[in-house]
Amino acid sequence: MSSTTTTPAASSPPSPSPGSDTQSKHLLIRRYVPTDHTAAVKLVADGYAQRRSLANSRIFRHPYFYTVLLPLLAVVFAQYDVKESLGTVILLTSGIIMAVMSLVGRITDPLLDVARDITRGDFLENADYAFVAIYGEELIGVCSMQHVELADHSAKDPLNAANVVPPATGQRKSKSSSQKKQHAILSSWAVLRRYRNVGMGSDLLSYILQVAAQDGAESLLVQCCSLESRARKSLKGQGFSIVSETPLPGNLGRVGIKTETWSISPIEWASEHPDRAKN
Repeated sequence: MSSTTTTPAASSPPSPSPGSDTQSKHLLIRRYVPTDHTAAVKLVADGYAQRRSLANSRIFRHPYFYTVLLPLLAVVFAQYDVKESLGTVILLTSGIIMAVMSLVGRITDPLLDVARDITRGDFLENADYAFVAIYGEELIGVCSMQHVELADHSAKDPLNAANVVPPATGQRKSKSSSQKKQHAILSSWAVLRRYRNVGMGSDLLSYILQVAAQDGAESLLVQCCSLESRARKSLKGQGFSIVSETPLPGNLGRVGIKTETWSISPIEWASEHPDRAKN
């Protein structure tokens, strides 16, 4: 889920009641249905695309950016007298700044590629549970969860593809697979930008935690980009903790951008929040 500064709604949507569809005067949290597909996928894809703006801001503040830009500008000012060649200096400095900005855009392009892949909507089709938040008549949030088995929950990167084993639906676990405990992953979690300051993201997170607790999931795992400060704050507020950090590939990782895996025990969460976990 992408996190940026938002404008609060006129009235804050209330926290959802556990165990059933939640409806108030303005807010409805219900199961995802096929007619929600286009709006839900667009919402999640937009959230991923917004990471690019956050990544650009991170790079603009990183020392690497200035180690490239400032020497180039220094060469221009060393070669030309500003008073005598003002037009040339302005032209060259503008060109250098545009070139460096373009380079930054190329570095963050992979984040847009991820957003384009999201538009296929596989995360909704493969989800065991998917919920949407409707405020008025507008879809403002989506959250989906999928059950998986992890060969080693204590692995350095527990959501590494080699460590995730799709459970055999409707089949008992054999003795050989008894060490593979049932876990859940949050395959999507997104809220429309203007509603992120009113706690809607935390409400959806609480709702999916209730479902995971009722299913007896050993843990709920969430992947979050280190750029998303508001999403990280919501996760921390619900009791999640970071279990692994993986730098993004290439230059994005070199400027400190990481994929964080957060984990929580839904059953323990439910026991600590009985007011939210009532049926």
